Amino acid sequence: MLPLKNYELYLLENEIRPNTKKNYMNTLKQLNAYLLQNAFPLDKEALIRFKYHLKNDEYEPGKKYKLKTINQKIVSVNIFLNWLEKENNAPAGLKLKLYKTQTKEHRESVNEAEYKRLIKYANTEEMRLFILLIGNTGMRITEACSIRADDLNSKLIIIENKGKQRAIGIPQFLKKQLKAYVNEHGIVGEIFYKEQATYRTHLKTIAGKAKINKEKVYPHSLRHYFAKAFLENGGDSTVLQQLLGHENIGTTTIYTKLNTNELGNQFSKIKNT
Repeated sequence: MLPLKNYELYLLENEIRPNTKKNYMNTLKQLNAYLLQNAFPLDKEALIRFKYHLKNDEYEPGKKYKLKTINQKIVSVNIFLNWLEKENNAPAGLKLKLYKTQTKEHRESVNEAEYKRLIKYANTEEMRLFILLIGNTGMRITEACSIRADDLNSKLIIIENKGKQRAIGIPQFLKKQLKAYVNEHGIVGEIFYKEQATYRTHLKTIAGKAKINKEKVYPHSLRHYFAKAFLENGGDSTVLQQLLGHENIGTTTIYTKLNTNELGNQFSKIKNT
C-alpha cells in the first residue's frame, strides 16, 4: 500500500545515514503491515489507531514499547507523511501528535575535570578529536558521524537530522586539527565513518582508563557537558536552543536541570550565617 521502495530511494538519494534509514524503514514497514492487516486506508483515523497499537499492544510476548521509542516512531511516520505530501500522494497536514512524557532527571553527565581527563586518556587521535568535536559543538552522535572532510572548508556546516536542517560551526582551533588528521589519513568522505556503537564502546574504554564512572560517559553526555559549560560561562538559553538545534525551548531546559548529585553539591556550598 505505501510506496516504501520510492521512499527508500529518496532516503538513499539524500544520503540519510544507514542506521537512520533502517529505523525509518522498519517503522514504515510496521505501519504498512498494520494498514494491510486491518484493511485501513492511509487517513487520520488509521494513523491514530496505529499510534494506539504501538502503545497498547505487545511487540513481543511480555514486551511493550517505551513512550520514548513510540515517539521516535511517530517522528519517522511524520517525516514520511511530509514526503508523501510533497509528492502529492497525501493530503496536507496529515500527521500524528507525539505522546506527552514527563521530564525525568537526566542521566548524570561528565563535569569539566572529567571531560579533560577523557581527552587526556583518549587512546587514539580519532577518539580525541571525536570527544573534542561533540564537546565544542554539542552535536548529536549522528551529526558528528555525518561530518565530511570537505565540510571543514565551510564556515558553517548544514546538518540534516530528522528531516530538518540546521547550521553548525566548528571552532577554528579544532577545525585546524581535524584538517591535519584528514590530510594525514587521506580521508575524503565522512571523518568519523565507523559504526556509532564503536565510538560508544571506545568512550567506555577511555572512561575506565581515566577512572571515570562509565555510566556517565556516552556521546550525549558530551552534548550535555557542552550545554552546561555554555550556560555556566554566561551563555543565554535561547541561544543554546539554536546551538543544540532544539525546536522547543522546553527541551533545552532539560540541560539546565541539576541531577541529584549536582543538587547535593549546590546545597553543600550554601552557608547563610
